[in-house]
Amino acid sequence: MSVIESFRVAWDALLANKARAILTMLGIIIGIGAVVGMLSIGNGLRAFFQGEFDKLGVGVFNIVPQVDSSELEQNLTPRLTFDDAQFIALPGAAPAVADVVVQYDTTGVISAGRDLFFYDITGITPNHFQVVDNDLLAGRYYTQDDEEALSRVTVLGGSVAADLFANTSDAIGKRVTINGVNFEVIGIVNIDASALDQGFSGPNDAAYIPYATARNRLFRNQLSDQVDVGQITVRAHSREEVQVAIDQVTELLRFQHQLSTEDPNDFTINNPEQQAQQADVTIRGLSAFLIVIASISLVVGGIGIMNIMLVSVTQRTREIGLRKAVGARRRDILLQFLIEAVVLCLLGGILGVMFGYVLSFAGTYVLENIFRAEGSTAVVTLSSIILATTVSTVIGVSFGFFPALRAARLNPIQALRSE
Repeated sequence: MSVIESFRVAWDALLANKARAILTMLGIIIGIGAVVGMLSIGNGLRAFFQGEFDKLGVGVFNIVPQVDSSELEQNLTPRLTFDDAQFIALPGAAPAVADVVVQYDTTGVISAGRDLFFYDITGITPNHFQVVDNDLLAGRYYTQDDEEALSRVTVLGGSVAADLFANTSDAIGKRVTINGVNFEVIGIVNIDASALDQGFSGPNDAAYIPYATARNRLFRNQLSDQVDVGQITVRAHSREEVQVAIDQVTELLRFQHQLSTEDPNDFTINNPEQQAQQADVTIRGLSAFLIVIASISLVVGGIGIMNIMLVSVTQRTREIGLRKAVGARRRDILLQFLIEAVVLCLLGGILGVMFGYVLSFAGTYVLENIFRAEGSTAVVTLSSIILATTVSTVIGVSFGFFPALRAARLNPIQALRSE
C-alpha cells in the first residue's frame, strides 16, 4: 500500500468515528493552542517592554542622588551636583558620552487666571528636548541663551496647556504663574510617555522651565551644596556604548567626589537597557514555565492517542488478518497505523494552532484594554507554527508506534479467527 493510500485510509477511519477522534485530539488541541498562545503573548509583552524602554531614550542612562540600600550602614551622604554634570560634559572627559541633561523637578501650583492647578514643575536644561522623543505642538523650545539669562519662560506639556487655556493655540505669549512667579509661555510640547516612568503623572502633565531659572529663582531653599539636581540623564553615542559610558561616568564622578577605592558610590546609576534585558529574561522565564505546564496537556493527549490506537487495533484485528492474508507485510501494517496516529495528531495540531490564534487575540485584548499595555500585540510567528507541527508529528510517531508495532506483530491466522 502506498503512503498516499495509507493517508486516505487513515482519513476514512477518522471520519468513521468523528466524535471519538475529536475527543482523542482534545488534549493535543489544548496543549498546542496553549503553547502557541503563550509564545505569541510572550512576544507581544517583550515588544511592549522594549518599546516602553525605548521611550525613555535610546542609549541613555540616569544618575540620581541616592545611595545603594546595601551600603546604608556606611553612613554615606548622597551627592550629585550641576558641577558634576559639567565635569562629565567636558570635551574628552568621557569619550562615549554624547549629551548630558540636568533636571530638578517637584510639584507646584500653576495658574493662568483664577483657577489653580497642581502639576509637576521640571527645571531642565534645553538639550532635554533633543534627547527624548517629542512633538512641538506650538511655539518654540527655550534655548541655552534662555538658560544662561535665567529667563522666566516655560514650555507646557500638552495636558497642562489644555487645562490652563480653552484654546491651546492662543497660549503662546501668554503669562502663567508658577509658584507665584510670572512666566511667559513660549511653547507647547507633547512627549511620548512611557508606562514605566509615569508614576502618578506623565511627562505631558508638567511645565518645563530652564534648569538655571528653577535652581536660582524657584527651588533655592530646597537645594544644598551636596545635591542641587534631581537627576542627570546621560546619552551615549550609541546603544552599544552605554556600558562603556557608564564605566567612564562612574570613574569621573568618583574622582570628582574624592572617593577612595574602599568607598562605595554616593550616587546611583540606572540603566534602562539593563532593566529591559532583565524584563526580557523574566518574561522568557515565565513563558517557559507556562509552556511546560501546557506541555502536560500534550503528554495527556499523547497517552489518549496511544489508548485509542490500541482500541482501534483490537477492533480491527480481523481486518489486519485479512490484509496479511492477501500479502500485506509487517512494515505495511506498521506504517498504516503509524500514519493514522500521525494524521490524528497533525489534525489536532492544526486545530491547536487555530486555538492558539484565538488565545493570542484574547491576550492582546486583555493586555491592551485592561492592563493598558498599548503596543503589546500578541504575534503568532512562523517558528511557533513550525514548532507546533513538529511537536504534533513527534507525538504521533512516539505514542502511535507501540500500537502500530502491536498490530504489525499480530499472527494472521489468529487474527482471522478473532470475532
